[in-house]
Parts: sequence; structure tokens; C-alpha cells
Amino acid sequence: MAGTRGADAACRRRRRVRPPDLVRRLQRWLVFNAVGTMGVAVQLTVLLSLTEALGLNYLVATVLAVESAILHNFVWHEHWTWRDRGPGSRGRWTRLAWFNLVTGALSISSNVVFTALYVNALGVHYAIANLMAIATCSLLTFVASDRFVFRACNEGEDMMTGGSVSKKQGRRPIWRFATPRAGLAVVLAGACTQGLAAAELQDETLAAWERYVRLTEQRIANELDDADARALEVGTRFLAQDFRDDAAGARRDVLAGDVRIDRMATRDSDGNRIRVPKGAIHHWRGSVLIPGATLDDVLHDLMHGADLTGMQNGVVESRVLDRDGDRLHVFLKLRRKQLITVHYNTEHRVRYTRHRPDAASSRSVSTRIAELVDAGSPAEREKPIGRDRGFLWRLNSYWRYQQTDAGVIVECESVSLSRSIPRAVRWMATPIVNRTARQVMTRTLTSMAAAMHGRGPAGVGPGGAPPPPPAGRGPRRAGGGGRGGGEGGSA
Repeated sequence: MAGTRGADAACRRRRRVRPPDLVRRLQRWLVFNAVGTMGVAVQLTVLLSLTEALGLNYLVATVLAVESAILHNFVWHEHWTWRDRGPGSRGRWTRLAWFNLVTGALSISSNVVFTALYVNALGVHYAIANLMAIATCSLLTFVASDRFVFRACNEGEDMMTGGSVSKKQGRRPIWRFATPRAGLAVVLAGACTQGLAAAELQDETLAAWERYVRLTEQRIANELDDADARALEVGTRFLAQDFRDDAAGARRDVLAGDVRIDRMATRDSDGNRIRVPKGAIHHWRGSVLIPGATLDDVLHDLMHGADLTGMQNGVVESRVLDRDGDRLHVFLKLRRKQLITVHYNTEHRVRYTRHRPDAASSRSVSTRIAELVDAGSPAEREKPIGRDRGFLWRLNSYWRYQQTDAGVIVECESVSLSRSIPRAVRWMATPIVNRTARQVMTRTLTSMAAAMHGRGPAGVGPGGAPPPPPAGRGPRRAGGGGRGGGEGGSA
């Protein structure tokens, strides 16, 4: 009893010098995150060691890695984060047991569930998935630690030990608080896993997409009509970038050899963003110069002579299914790879239009997109269309080609539809998605420029051989529709 009274007296002395609650909690939160950062390093080190060196299953390794981080964090929390809260009469071993029971069990269950969710639903590497799971669970772990484990001295001690408390306090045992919350978190996370494992394209999502595309194509048509009407004027605008306020600077950058990438957004007549229920629209535009090329060369390669597997980044297979003049029906097998690797069988309808000797455009619309399972293996098969993981549901691309003294400027405007990003990870996933889209568009345009640079004149294939004839389902070939549906278009 004397030891207990001494500990309580020390606790009261510490309480008298505490800073205001808000400041103290902010300080504690910052320290908690510093400890957590070190714990992340411990967890990932153990995870990678167990999986890469010992070959353990990533979920089993996750459990062991989380427990290692828990022990590491407990020591630091005791001596740093909650150093003003002594263990009282319970002792550190009892507190460690509760730390494992409350935050440990919650962290392990949540980390396993969220890691499995991110690996299976989003297709990310297990190490990246583990980082995402850590971030998702951090706030919940802090609240549980502050409220239930490192309580101020003996406040609520009977909650920990199971002893009685006064009716005036009205306190309930710790498991009455922790167990329902931990169980609810696991249930909700499990529900999210089921929801993200497959996604179904909804009618309202498709309606919003069609409205967005209609407004986008209306703007493009107006720009091209304006260019056609002023075809004889000097300095006529033709490229989409020519209709922007910074048109001169953008053209100068492209002619200097830069790849210009811009994020786009079509708005309604009132200037408002178009809401897409249960979906997301990704709209990007990129421009590149093909030095020394002529417009005839570029169009010939796209429509007749080029195999897009070597020209377009992310195109695994390409062939022309049907050809009718300037209209093509193209098949493409696509691979999208950047943390997430997904393969698709896709088909696209493409139409080329020559506006004048120095300017042309093309429009590519996806008519079929099927996600593949076990791509590249004998067990390769398609998932039901519209009921896959929802990473790519629709894909349109709009191209413009303009002859200049330095070569041909190629401009791609890509619009694609996917499922929406879950709110729980939107803050983390959105920057990754945008960065990936920019990189993919850049790689697509640069690979296209590199493949077309230095080709022979139109009508002559490599080495002076005549170009291959139009093909049906035989040899691999592609047209501009191949590019129109390429990975850059899905960015």
C-alpha cells in the first residue's frame, strides 16, 4: 500500500506541471509518429528478412513483423511518448501485456486485413501494401494507446485489473471499450476487402462518363472546326495546346525537345466539375516532337506499317482486325505496370481525318476492355467485362498531328474511366495514381517519337522494302487505333 500511495503522490505532482491538453496531445502525437517511423523501419526489415531470406508467406511474416515493431515501440513509448505516465501499481509487465492485447491485437488484425486488401484488391507489392496498412492503422493505434494502455497513473487502474470502481466514476472494464472497437475495425476492413476484390460498373457511373465524353468531344470538335475555318490564315491554331493562354510557351517547349504533360478536366456549362458516382475519370494531355519526320511518314506508319509492340509502351500485342479506308478496328493486349500490374484484352474503333496538308487528327474509342487473369500463362483467361477490379473500364484518346519545320508535333489527349479510389486510402493513393499517369504518358510519347524518328519516306518500309499490305487476323500489325488504346491513353 505504501508503494501505491507513493506512486499516486508522484503522479499528482506531475499533473500540476502538465501543459494545456491540446498542446500536450499535439506534442505526444508528434513523438508518437517519430517512434512509429522507427517502428516502420523495424517492421519492414523483419518482413523483408522473413519473406526474402526465409521464404515465409507474406501474411505470416506480417504477423511476426508487427509484433517486433510492437515490442520496439513499447520501449520508446514508455521512456519517451508517455514518460509522464508511470505504470503505477500495475508494473511494466502488466502494461506491456495490455499494450500487446489492446494495440498489438488491433495492429496485427488490421495490418493483416489491410495488407491482404491492398495486395489482392489493388495488386501492389506486399512491402508497399504493408506501408499503406501501417499508415491506415496509425491513428487508431494512437487513440487506443493513449486511452487504454498509457492512462494517467492509476486513473482507471481497476479497469485494467478488473477490480471494482465507484458508481460515480461510471467506468467500464477495458475490454468493454477495446473489444467492440477492434472487432468493428476488423469487420469493416473485411467488408472493404470483399468490396474491393471486384467492382461492377454501375449505370450511373456510365452515364456520368458519357456526359463527360460528350462535353469533351464537343470542345475538341469546336477547336478543329475553328482550325479548319481559318486554315489559310498565318499562325492558325490547330493543336489543343494552341487554345490555351500559355500556347506560345507550350509550343516553344515542345519544339525545344521537351515532352509536355498536362492534367485536364472537362467542366459543365456552369464551370462545375462533373461528378462521377462510384467512378473516376482520368484526363491527361501530352505533346512531343518527332524530329525530322513528315506528316505523311507518321500517318503511314500509324495506319499501315508500324507494329505498336515496339512503338508504344505497354502494348504487348497488336493487330488490325478490320480496315475500311481511314477507319480501323484494332486489337491490343495491354500491360499497365507501376506498383500495380494489370493486363487487358482491348478493342478500339479508330478514325483518321486529314484536315489540310500539314495537319491531321484521329479519334480512338474503346469498344471492349477485358481484364486478364494469369496473363501470359496457359491458364490465361478474361474476367467478366464490367465486373473486374475496375482499374480500366473505358478508354478514349484524341490525337492531333501537325507538320512543322523541325518535324511533326504529336499531341495525345487521353480520357479513361476507372473505379473510384477508396476514401480510406485516397490521400495516399491519389498522388501515386497521378504520378504514374504522368510517367506512363511520358513514356508512351517518347517511345513513339524514338520509334518513328529517322524512318524512311512514306510507302517504303525498313531497308527499302514495301510496306506490309492491310491485314485481317493474320500477322501482327496495328494502326493509330493501336496507339489510341495504348497504355498512355489509360493514364
